[in-house]
Amino acid sequence: MPTVIHSVNPYLEPTTVWIHDQIRSLERYEPVVYSRYTRNRDRFPVDRLVDFTSGGWLTGLSDRVRIRLSGTYPRYGAQAVRDSADLIHAHFGQEGFRCLDAKGEAGIPLVTTFYGLDVSALPKIAVWQKRFGRLFLEGDLFLAEGPHMASMLRGIGCPEEKVRVQPLGVDLSAFTYRSPSQREAAGEVLMYASLREKKGHRYGLEAFARIAAEFDARMTIIGDGPLRTDLESRTAVLGVQDRVRFLGSLDHDTCKQHLAEATVLLYPSVIASDGDTEGGAPVGILEAMASGLPVVSTRHADIPFVTNDGAAAYLTEERNVDGLVEGLREILGAQSEAVTYAEAGREAVESRHALEAQGAALEARYDEAIGA
Repeated sequence: MPTVIHSVNPYLEPTTVWIHDQIRSLERYEPVVYSRYTRNRDRFPVDRLVDFTSGGWLTGLSDRVRIRLSGTYPRYGAQAVRDSADLIHAHFGQEGFRCLDAKGEAGIPLVTTFYGLDVSALPKIAVWQKRFGRLFLEGDLFLAEGPHMASMLRGIGCPEEKVRVQPLGVDLSAFTYRSPSQREAAGEVLMYASLREKKGHRYGLEAFARIAAEFDARMTIIGDGPLRTDLESRTAVLGVQDRVRFLGSLDHDTCKQHLAEATVLLYPSVIASDGDTEGGAPVGILEAMASGLPVVSTRHADIPFVTNDGAAAYLTEERNVDGLVEGLREILGAQSEAVTYAEAGREAVESRHALEAQGAALEARYDEAIGA
């Protein structure tokens, strides 16, 4: 069985559970994780992980000096040779660049998946423009979650012949479909994302404030981040502090329970002031669709792609609070509309994002890279 290295740093944040899903979906390739920062290993188990921080302080100092001077990871190439690895899969563009020396030393292909910040904000920085130029020249394949991100990759210089669309997969067995008619928490608006500018919480709160009294609605916000204090203060300004609860970062099983109980997912993604975007589509939206939870979101990045141009979710333009209000009213006010979105959402995930199918598709990309 061929061996694929997954370069992930850190391994693994709770907000990147979809990386673990890709690793565990493989059947024909044996995965081994290479990482320089490890956390939450009990939550995201893998059969084998090489922790490059375990070599002692002198080795660590030498590694840091080399990374600072070259930008690439030391010792990865030698370890790849010892592991008889057949391929490197780097998660995020910056990881792809940092694995270039290892690719050369081991003489194996490099597949890099871009996810968001790496294709939107980083290319605006001169040093990363230069680094990505080398990555696009030497790397073998570049994966994007959808056609919008693939277009962005080409726009920052990735050769078209090296770009492939590789949607993320969702473990459908972990998400029991519950129709809106089966949900008991009427009027529960859920926002499920890290508290960063590109997630659009500010606009979601403004929209919620305008419909809260009309539907006797409540809002639950799952996630943490640098904007938490500002957002908590904003609820007071909007007069909805008694209707909004911030739960912080939760384990994935608890998040899935909230997806099963809420009435609507509000996910108003925007392009952030530093250029950061979703890149593809948030996995939280896919999980909501798999759960039968209707979604109100924006025409941002690859969200239209995963929702079939809005057939499986109510979409409006970025920062359009009026549009978000209209979407919330449509779903909270008419169960028939909610059911239509819920059924279309589950069907879209089943047809395009089933984990087993996407795992097989990812292995086909590996085959292509090795064959080339």
